[in-house]
Amino acid sequence: MRASSAVALKEWAVAEQALATGHTALLIRKGGIHEQQGGFGVEHREFWIFPTGWHQNPADLAGHLHPLLDALAPPPRGTVPFRLYAVVDDVFRVEHPDVLDRLDGMHPLAPPAAHARFAYRGRPFVHALVVRAYRLPQPVVLPDTLHYEGCVSWVQLDSPIPTAGVTPVLSDEDFTTLRGEIIRRLGTEGVVRV
Repeated sequence: MRASSAVALKEWAVAEQALATGHTALLIRKGGIHEQQGGFGVEHREFWIFPTGWHQNPADLAGHLHPLLDALAPPPRGTVPFRLYAVVDDVFRVEHPDVLDRLDGMHPLAPPAAHARFAYRGRPFVHALVVRAYRLPQPVVLPDTLHYEGCVSWVQLDSPIPTAGVTPVLSDEDFTTLRGEIIRRLGTEGVVRV
């Protein structure tokens, strides 16, 4: 793990909570409207989770995570709290929609939302990232600047945040079990390890 990082991945605040509470270790990504031509790319293997409410829609959220959404309190206006660091264990390119059906309940998206991301922009695929989440004892709160705005996945923070003191959300055993179940459900048909 890096000693610090200034890289952050924008993700729904409720998805951050799902990672922070051990409900998931899987993120489904396609890319924002301002991404480069190829869409989302796994440019970094370690990053902070940048919690955002943009495009966070209860109808797009997996049903079992609705209590997390109901419990979310927005951060003070003009701030972004960073409390979760993610290390990517595995990246898969999902190239068949049936794979998403097998992953239902393993990631934060409701099935229709996962399928909509798969079909987005007429390019049928998504990236599935298996991540190990680590929590800071106290959030690091940064000002939310114009520099961070826009529908992009990756954000370069104005200053790096140290990872000292982070602890894994899941024990080694629990993470290994969850990761194994995700990989089992992914299967080999319609999936390419990246």
